[in-house]
Amino acid sequence: MASEPTLDFDALLAPISDDNPAGEYLRRSDFDRLQNAKDARNDAVAAERKQREFALFSDDDLAELEAQGQSVETPSSPNWRTVREQCIEILAKHSKDLWVATWLIEANTRLNGIVGARDGFKLATEICNQFWDGINPPFDEDEGYMDTVAQLTSMNGLEGPGTLIAPLEEVELVPGFGALTYAAFREAIEGGGETSESDFQNAVRQVDLETLRNHEEDIAQAISEFSSLCDVLEEKCRSDEFEDCTPPSSQIRRSLESVQQSFATLTRNLLSDGAAGGASGGEVAAQSADAAAVTGIASPSAPSIDIAQAQVNNREDAFRMLMKASEFFRKTEPHSPVSYMLQQAVEFGRMDLPTLLQTLIRDDDVLKNFSERVGVPIKEDSYDDD
Repeated sequence: MASEPTLDFDALLAPISDDNPAGEYLRRSDFDRLQNAKDARNDAVAAERKQREFALFSDDDLAELEAQGQSVETPSSPNWRTVREQCIEILAKHSKDLWVATWLIEANTRLNGIVGARDGFKLATEICNQFWDGINPPFDEDEGYMDTVAQLTSMNGLEGPGTLIAPLEEVELVPGFGALTYAAFREAIEGGGETSESDFQNAVRQVDLETLRNHEEDIAQAISEFSSLCDVLEEKCRSDEFEDCTPPSSQIRRSLESVQQSFATLTRNLLSDGAAGGASGGEVAAQSADAAAVTGIASPSAPSIDIAQAQVNNREDAFRMLMKASEFFRKTEPHSPVSYMLQQAVEFGRMDLPTLLQTLIRDDDVLKNFSERVGVPIKEDSYDDD
């Protein structure tokens, strides 16, 4: 089940008035209100930039600057919440403006991750569907809808990364672990960064399967909502009279798909068809009385496992039962290592022998010697010194 909405769609999609459902164009009628939202967004972007620049200084660099009588002030945090609030105020009460909707997508992604992006895309789609005839910025007799969708074009970017690319790179890849972002995972895979791939693997094992499945669905829905937005923009922006102004979408689409692929890679031994297939609400029902008697802990959300009715026809059935058992121990005995050991056993079981050996044997010389003696093929780069 996907996460709850982060936006009040009923309020945001309510007509501004009966006579003018899309509201006034604020650049003409209430410029200060529009400018305040734009300034808040620009201030947040500037704060993000200063934080990135500050992160380049090591502790030694800062100490040396201090010794030289120079100081580097710690930058303030970007205030994306203010951006979000001002954009919501405008869209709900004053104007259905696609520039403002674009700023809201960016702010909501910064604050709520992939779910924020999902809901932002959905809102922009519905604004286009329901208010296009009076949309703001309005249709121009010379350029058509070029200005209307200009910020959506900037969101993706033309020659360089658009304004939404950095927020998407910083979405949480492991639910509940804010520092374990898509960008950090990419760096870990490449062998750089402060966080290792094993840090991600250890963290994802601490997250219950239902939460992981929800996150998987959130990512899939974000991709689906963005595709819907692209479809409606293509329909609305193409014209025989004006140049096609359909905003580009390839960079955002690629970023979303990369997040999805990274999450699939990270959870491949937890949420594969064999591991997660056939799961239902009944599998996360109340624990059995026997389990409560053994553990002394009542856990209403713990899964129940009916071994008598379970059938093991193949190795995937066996793995599925082990994962159910792992979920049971995670719910009823969170202090116990049993659930993690069972997950690890399933992960090992799904590996081919060369991969398993490379995982277990970290000494390259030992691994190479073993490979040569028993004839198990091992990738050369696993023990190559180059």
